Amino acid sequence: MLNKKKLGNLVASIVALGLVCATAVAPAHAEGTFNATVAGYNNMTSLAALETRSVQPVVVTNLPANVGLYALHCAVPMNPRSAPTLCDSSTDSLVYIPATAADRASVAAKIKVNGEFYGTNPNPQTGTSANQSVDCRAEAAPGLGACAVYILGAGRESANPNYLRVFPTVFKSVRTDRKTDKVKFRPKSGSKITQNGRAFSATTRSGVTPSITADNCSVRDGKITALADTGTCTLTIVTTGGRNFKPLVATRTFKLG
Repeated sequence: MLNKKKLGNLVASIVALGLVCATAVAPAHAEGTFNATVAGYNNMTSLAALETRSVQPVVVTNLPANVGLYALHCAVPMNPRSAPTLCDSSTDSLVYIPATAADRASVAAKIKVNGEFYGTNPNPQTGTSANQSVDCRAEAAPGLGACAVYILGAGRESANPNYLRVFPTVFKSVRTDRKTDKVKFRPKSGSKITQNGRAFSATTRSGVTPSITADNCSVRDGKITALADTGTCTLTIVTTGGRNFKPLVATRTFKLG
């Protein structure tokens, strides 16, 4: 579990995330003290005995005007003074609470927390980081949990430690003999994708719906659409694993034309 000293080290680094710039307006003061909880737990309390995949409620109280927030589930860096660069970007695992012009007494949201995920850098401007699979059951360093839910201010408020909250995540064990997941994807790798789009399907052996990201093409509404006249497009297909199946990271490459 993160202790207060380690949290202090994290504060200095996480402020560098600066994910999205909010409107540069001096924040108003809400009545009462700002706080954020996950599953009813306060800052620095572990979310224990989590299932491999679960949805956790986030409740924010006394959020001032013009302050937005992010909630992310990330691998805790080996160096606690470094900002997290491996965060879960799968569906519903990165939450944004936008700023509004008025104070809010209470704001509710939900974040999907996965015990395993394909970690990506939520803010590449802070430096590139090799994407890689993250297993939150492994210990990042002695006395330091592998992953945590981070709540932090957006934009200019990312430098404000008053909005930083950290919730270490602890997951139940899984079977040691889990099967390897596989994906059946249509069309086949090497097929041509045009700017008119082409229908696709992706089914996994585990039955888990995969998250799909792409470069040089878009994947939405059941279609792959080329974003350039020539070149290639690579899809990254990811599942978050489970009690009976290992996570999956697969790629498919297509010709653009």
